[in-house]
Amino acid sequence: MPAENPSGHVATTPRRSRTELRALLIGAGLAVLREEGLGTGAEGLTFKRVFDDIAANEGIRVTNASVIGRIWQNLAEYQGAVLAVVAAEEVTDLEHGAAAAAILTMEGVDRSTQEGRRVALRELLRVTAESIMDSMATSRRWSVVIGAWALNSGSRGTTDSEPIHRALARGFALTDARSVTTTESLMDFLGFRLRPPLQVDQYISAQVALVNGCGLRARANPVESRGIVLPTGPGGTLQEWTVLGVAMEALIDQFFEIDPDWSPPPE
Repeated sequence: MPAENPSGHVATTPRRSRTELRALLIGAGLAVLREEGLGTGAEGLTFKRVFDDIAANEGIRVTNASVIGRIWQNLAEYQGAVLAVVAAEEVTDLEHGAAAAAILTMEGVDRSTQEGRRVALRELLRVTAESIMDSMATSRRWSVVIGAWALNSGSRGTTDSEPIHRALARGFALTDARSVTTTESLMDFLGFRLRPPLQVDQYISAQVALVNGCGLRARANPVESRGIVLPTGPGGTLQEWTVLGVAMEALIDQFFEIDPDWSPPPE
């Protein structure tokens, strides 16, 4: 039935387009996850819970008939769409933080010598890893992403979970593609090349696994993930590293090498 406003008049709700309704439901699903989190599954992210949230906050009545078969085929497909947005937003936040750190680090670097380029890359990895670890430590969405991984792994092979797997796979593919482009630009800027026969997408797969693993480990024991002091600063001065930073440097050294034929573009 149409909703009744405080004055006693019946309020008519205009029919929303599929795009508008989809955005409304995705937003409500994200709000539910922010409020309740995601444990080992998506039990809280039900149509009833989301519809109730929309009714309470927007005064809009949504029914199964207006959603199922029109926007998503079932609840699992909807859950997958919401989880994919959560994962994409978290990755975007990490990328923005890392990009800001990279911009500051790359200002005025010496690219005229091979040693200068190596030093620049090492410092970039150090500050980027620290930025990523800081973001993971303070992010409220990170626990939801962890829950999404658990859901994706624990329910693998069940029919209802396939839409979630597909949605997460699409989200990861998009963020991985951005990472490939960013990495190629960075390596070109600093004059590094891949060690044959390795490929940049293989490096991204390893890097993402490394970041995720270190993030999970830091959740359990944040102290062990930081506080490594190495003589990597100017003139051998001491600098603080994270476990992630040290591992990222080792990983990138296995995939990339100095390009001896590269020279910096003219200023």
